Amino acid sequence: MKGTGADRRMWAAAIAAGAAMALCFALRSTAMTSLDPLPWEPPAPAQVQEEGLVDLNTAGLEELTALPGIGEVRARAILEDREANGPYRYPEELIRVKGIGEGVLGAILDQITTGGDEIAQNTGG
Repeated sequence: MKGTGADRRMWAAAIAAGAAMALCFALRSTAMTSLDPLPWEPPAPAQVQEEGLVDLNTAGLEELTALPGIGEVRARAILEDREANGPYRYPEELIRVKGIGEGVLGAILDQITTGGDEIAQNTGG
């Protein structure tokens, strides 16, 4: 008994799908080996100091007041905000501090850092 053309196409599609599934499972078993995480080391603090950048997450009152447009009042506000809300992930987050807007941020953006990727990793970023 011979099948119709539609029957033969249906069987061919089923066989092809089965072969594709078998291939996927075979590849999956070899590709799904556990990967070791890459080693990560935070940059040494000396690297940031050599660049001359002020780290918003570690700077004290004196370092912050050395920035243009950041007096003692704004520096204290940065320290209080950091204590209340945690570390800054990006320098642009400094505008969350009352008294610091885009103008002040723009003037110091090339002089500040937040410590790099380790802060983003430690805060879920």
